[in-house]
Amino acid sequence: MKKVLFLAVIFIGTAFSTQAQTGKISGKLTYPGEGIPSDLVVCVTVTSLYAEPTFCSNESGKRLREAKVAFTINRRAASYSVAVPAGSYLIYAATADMPGVKAYHNEFVRCGMSVECTSKRPITIKVTAGKTKTGITVGDFW
Repeated sequence: MKKVLFLAVIFIGTAFSTQAQTGKISGKLTYPGEGIPSDLVVCVTVTSLYAEPTFCSNESGKRLREAKVAFTINRRAASYSVAVPAGSYLIYAATADMPGVKAYHNEFVRCGMSVECTSKRPITIKVTAGKTKTGITVGDFW
């Protein structure tokens, strides 16, 4: 009985420890057309001094699991959520309809996407373990 209880405590502690090391980014998706395209992907780029790996929602499960990255995209509600390890990230959307375009969460989006908004500088999002950064709109396709 003690052994089972001990193993249960270890398992629960590990689960809470893993969850506590990750945070989330969530928000809306925008696209210059009717609805969100079915091939739209959301990507996060880790910003660090040593490497800047990018993870996208259309990648293999194994690579994402190993990196502790999990995407949820709701095209009907034009929203997304991505769980990531604590750290700093750039986030963008892309679609085959606009090859080579990375539609970042940037100053233009944060300013309201009007003609008065002139900066297109991507915004670094700092993710804290156990917290969710909300209201991060992705989709400066313009």
